[in-house]
Amino acid sequence: MREVRLSRWEDFENETSYALERVKKRRSESGAYVSDLLFRGHENADWKLDTTLERYAAQNYTMRDYHSIMTNVKPLVESFTERRWDLSNKYDKEEHPYPPGHPPGYSFMAYLRHHEFPSPLLDWTRSPYVAAFFAFRSTKPLKGANAAIYSYVEYYGEGKIGYSGKATIVGLGPYVTTHKRHHNQQSEYTVCYKRVDGAWDYCNHEDALGKSEREQDVITKYIIPRSERTRVLERLEIMNVSSYSLFGHEESLMETLAYREIESRSDP
Repeated sequence: MREVRLSRWEDFENETSYALERVKKRRSESGAYVSDLLFRGHENADWKLDTTLERYAAQNYTMRDYHSIMTNVKPLVESFTERRWDLSNKYDKEEHPYPPGHPPGYSFMAYLRHHEFPSPLLDWTRSPYVAAFFAFRSTKPLKGANAAIYSYVEYYGEGKIGYSGKATIVGLGPYVTTHKRHHNQQSEYTVCYKRVDGAWDYCNHEDALGKSEREQDVITKYIIPRSERTRVLERLEIMNVSSYSLFGHEESLMETLAYREIESRSDP
């Protein structure tokens, strides 16, 4: 993983434009599949690429373990939401020697992730500005002086190599029927699998980053001072990237109005 330290918000916009052009050029030159560039924002640059499940629980979960958890919570979620999810596609790929693609119950898993239930999905966005919002959204004082925005390309025109017994990142793409905020946030997800004792474990994404990044899983970490927060939010406000545009519930409306009517009008 490459780290780039920036001093100004505009430097990130320039870096992003260059990275997007590089992906476009690579796509046209190689003639092979090149993934879209994805982004993820962290309020604290010291945070790792942990999923919400990893932050919530100290143990690793197999695909079977987590599917059992989803099966347990599904009746109550369906009772309150009056929606239905199909979890019947259980383990048809669990014994396969190569990493599975979409985990069983992917649609329900994405719904749970968007409603704060611990999930093995790591969420990304196709928009660098949405990622910037999540990196600079918080008004609370944070220990770290810097925020971070990650960019990620899974396939870089040379296919992708799997490593037996090693952690492997798998992109799941944008096409899933789930909560509308998935679409508002231009979301995509990745999971990281590792084959352990004949089963597939969910594991930490950074476990997969020891391999060469020239041809796959190209991740860049942009480190930006939190002192740039005012400039970032001013830019995002002009673009209508706000808590309400991304979440769409009443609490997010109040957060957006508080920014517009109080924070943005306060003396620096």
